Amino acid sequence: MEEIINAFGIDIRLIIIQVVNFAIMMVVLVYFLYNPILNLLKSREEKIKQGIDDAEMAAHARSQAEEEKKEVLTAAHHEAGEVSLRAKKAAEVTANEIVSEAHDKASDVLKDASVKAEQLRAQIQKEAESEIAQTAILAAEKILRVKAQ
Repeated sequence: MEEIINAFGIDIRLIIIQVVNFAIMMVVLVYFLYNPILNLLKSREEKIKQGIDDAEMAAHARSQAEEEKKEVLTAAHHEAGEVSLRAKKAAEVTANEIVSEAHDKASDVLKDASVKAEQLRAQIQKEAESEIAQTAILAAEKILRVKAQ
C-alpha cells in the first residue's frame, strides 16, 4: 500500500493536516453560518405561524362582529317596530280623546241650540198671541162700530 501512496505522491501528514483543517472549517461554519441560518429560519417560521394565527383570530373576530351586527340590527328593527306600535297606540288614544271631546262639544252646542230654539219659539208664540189678541180686539172694535152706526 505504501508503494501506491508513493506512486501517487500522497503524503499522510498532508492528509492529516487537511482533515484537521476540514474539521476546524466545519466547526467554524457550523458555529458562524449554519446555526444563525437555522435560528433565522426558526424565527421566520414562528413569525409565519403567528401571522397565520393572527389571520385566523381576525377572521374569527370578523365573523363574531358580523353576528353581533346582525343581532344589533335585528334588535334595532324589533325596537323600532315596538316604538311604532306604541306611537300608533298613543295616536289612537289621542284621536279617540279628540273625537270624544268633539262629540261632547257638538252635544253641548246642540243642547244650547235646542234651548235657544225653545226660548225663541216661546217668545214668538207670546208675540203671536199678543198680536192675535190685538187683532181680535181691533176686529171686535170694528164690528162694534159698524153695528153702532
